[in-house]
Amino acid sequence: MLRKHAFIIANTIVIILIVGVYIALQFGELSFYKDMAKKQAENDVRLTAIDINSNLSNIVTEQLVVSEMMANDTFLRTWCHDETGETSGQQVFQLYSYLKTYQNKYKYDVVFFVSDATKNYYYNDGFNKVLDPNDEFDSWYYKFLKLQKRHDIQVDKDEIVDDKITLFVNCLAQDKGFKTLGVIGVGNSIDSFQREVAKMEKEYDVKIAAVKIGDTNNSFKQSSGYYMTPKDAAKELDLTEEVVSQSVEGDGLTWFDGDRCINIQRNKDLDWNIIVVKDTKPIINQILSKTHNRIAVVLAIIISYAIMSYTLFARLHSMGHRAENTDELTGLYNNKIFSEMFEKYRIKNRIRPVSLFMLDIDDFKSFNDSYGHLYGNTVLKLVADTLKESTEKKGFVSRWGGDEFIGVIFAEPDEAKNIMTEIIEKISNMDTYRRVTCSCGIVIVDKRQHLEENMKKADKALYKSKENGKARCTIYGE
Repeated sequence: MLRKHAFIIANTIVIILIVGVYIALQFGELSFYKDMAKKQAENDVRLTAIDINSNLSNIVTEQLVVSEMMANDTFLRTWCHDETGETSGQQVFQLYSYLKTYQNKYKYDVVFFVSDATKNYYYNDGFNKVLDPNDEFDSWYYKFLKLQKRHDIQVDKDEIVDDKITLFVNCLAQDKGFKTLGVIGVGNSIDSFQREVAKMEKEYDVKIAAVKIGDTNNSFKQSSGYYMTPKDAAKELDLTEEVVSQSVEGDGLTWFDGDRCINIQRNKDLDWNIIVVKDTKPIINQILSKTHNRIAVVLAIIISYAIMSYTLFARLHSMGHRAENTDELTGLYNNKIFSEMFEKYRIKNRIRPVSLFMLDIDDFKSFNDSYGHLYGNTVLKLVADTLKESTEKKGFVSRWGGDEFIGVIFAEPDEAKNIMTEIIEKISNMDTYRRVTCSCGIVIVDKRQHLEENMKKADKALYKSKENGKARCTIYGE
């Protein structure tokens, strides 16, 4: 009886210790994952804001360079000197043609010139109107001249292109004596910016707003999509107008407001604040719910059965994991695991260059027809082993299906092409009944796009290799 009680007491103590340690570990894990969720949120909002800011700067820089180039063009100065004020005829047609050339070259919505002498508003398709200083819609021109600045950037409605909300770059045109000739510039709708922001919102599960924090020198003072007034942005993001309008410098400002992570980046070219907000509460609640469920399950399990169940589970899991991750014939990753690995790497890695390749065996069906399926399987295994051995420390490879293989090489396309060319030559030089050749297509991975979009480009490059005689590599775009 004493031994029985001792056994019961000992087992009870063991169970209590196991449950106590388990609960402590679960709450420790909960704390860890909460911290990880916050760090991930902080990283997401910062990188998203940086990406948007960089894209905007690139757009503005190009438009600014083009506007400055036109403003200093000898043609424009000569044309202004000879301007008659007529809106038709050979003389003014030269200006229309000049503006149209720049519009076609850079794919802008509008390229325009406002003459200071006549106040005529010319654009790439002809004459628009004569500016009226009493017209609020024309106030941008007179306000810009009062700024006494070389150039200015505005968001305004484009009355030429269906009143689209457009990013305009205005540049002062002067003669050699610094006399004002007018204002020349370009405009492009912010639709592409809106689409890119919407994509980022969905991909990173964040809220985004772009806020004009300085004075606007144009007639448009409303919100449009993600471009918002401070009042609308504050309402949309549940912040104050002071917060969304604050001045930030350098790498911006990141902070937590409860469970929400907020980042503000300033674009100096546009004088905009890029604001990104991510709420971590849903993630934390999900983690907390899972933790509570696991603890409840553990408390209901008898220790002896738990040990047996764990042993059985460990064996089944090991077998299932091995079967799920590898192709039975070649021993390579299967396409499901490859897709998961690719997406995980694409989202997390934004700096290191990555190339995606697709490779298949030329005329593989003839191997099966001539020597049987067993020999065909041998050829597949030979190619798979060579690919795995040659790319093991440079990337990862998978059998996509049939005689198609897909893989990633951590290198630029040119280096990846050299590696794959060596592999193809190595395979073709092997001692086999009949020479085995392979064709390959390579593309630099666009980390903004999922696997399917990148595969389409690699597949096109692969078919180009086929068309050019097989047994070769082709980089997409060559």
